[in-house]
Amino acid sequence: MTFGPGVYYLINVKSARHEDLDSLTQESPIAALDLSGGDQRTILAFPLHRGENQKWEFIPAGGENIYHIRNVGYGKFVTFPDDANDGKQVIATDGPREWEVRTGYEGVNVKDERESIRIFHPGTEQNIDLKDHGDTTAGNCIQLWGKTPGQGQAWYAIP
Repeated sequence: MTFGPGVYYLINVKSARHEDLDSLTQESPIAALDLSGGDQRTILAFPLHRGENQKWEFIPAGGENIYHIRNVGYGKFVTFPDDANDGKQVIATDGPREWEVRTGYEGVNVKDERESIRIFHPGTEQNIDLKDHGDTTAGNCIQLWGKTPGQGQAWYAIP
């Protein structure tokens, strides 16, 4: 599968590297990108429950591999305040920001090697990162961080 526009659950590679992603149950302990229903602003890691707040729509934004990322449940867009610096919290707001999606094969699944994505601020090495070296604890925040070899920055896009 080559990545393209669509609606996906984003599953952190570090939390799912030993899972059979083709046979996940409705609820799973693996870390999914989740928009908090409490404030509809905080983006965090949370066990997969397949709610609308865990669905992300990748909308073409004019360039090759450039997208706006919109939460299906609340209609908010993935962004960050101010400049793209290490440790900057990634949040959701009403206004879109462009993101560059780069594909790779960074996690080895039990059954096969599956394509994963990284989501970058365009033209930089700043990408969406699961805080504290990929800590998959429920409620852990998502931040920007310079690209590292860690799987806490890579995501499986599951339709």
